[in-house]
Amino acid sequence: MHPALIAILSLIGAFLFLWHVVARIIKKLHPIPIPWRLALILDNPGRRRFLSPAKTIEQIGVKEGMRVLELGPGSGFLTAEASRRVSSGKLYCLDIEPVLIARLKGKIEREGLENVALLVGDGAALPLKEDSLDLAFLVGVLGEIPDKDAALNELYRVLRPGGVLSIWEILIDPDYSLRRTTISRAAKAGFEPFQQFGNFFVYVVNFGKR
Repeated sequence: MHPALIAILSLIGAFLFLWHVVARIIKKLHPIPIPWRLALILDNPGRRRFLSPAKTIEQIGVKEGMRVLELGPGSGFLTAEASRRVSSGKLYCLDIEPVLIARLKGKIEREGLENVALLVGDGAALPLKEDSLDLAFLVGVLGEIPDKDAALNELYRVLRPGGVLSIWEILIDPDYSLRRTTISRAAKAGFEPFQQFGNFFVYVVNFGKR
């Protein structure tokens, strides 16, 4: 490889690394939801090459007939797959950003998904009844919620006894938390891990409600 090209690629790599470090520091100090324009960009064919919606939903444990909450669906990268998997059940998609919910509404209408309910709201104050869900999942979302403990307590409240909470994280996300941190935080709310997938770089932990 030409030395000049190596130098350019090295500079780009160093810039991306520095941006990631700075972004992580900022997000740790001030957790905020991903900007809605960036959330739209994330829903692209390239992302599907390393994050298969079918495999992810399978690991999360979404099954036929369930009442499921997708907290922070963004532009709906996983929504269609989750909707098809619950089939006769119900999928609730809740996001704090109204623009994303509006975009997602158009997407589910185009795909003819009739078992999806869209909600605008805060993960720390879920507009759902106690013990009303079989499963809830967050994909790269927990770190964006300012009050994570309140959100986990709310998820505990709305899940039925024996219900499942699934948390997915990936290292390249500025909001990424170590697996042990996620497990410890969920345990404070009353969740116990029973199934895990992945590795240090990307993982899924499924928790049961005690």
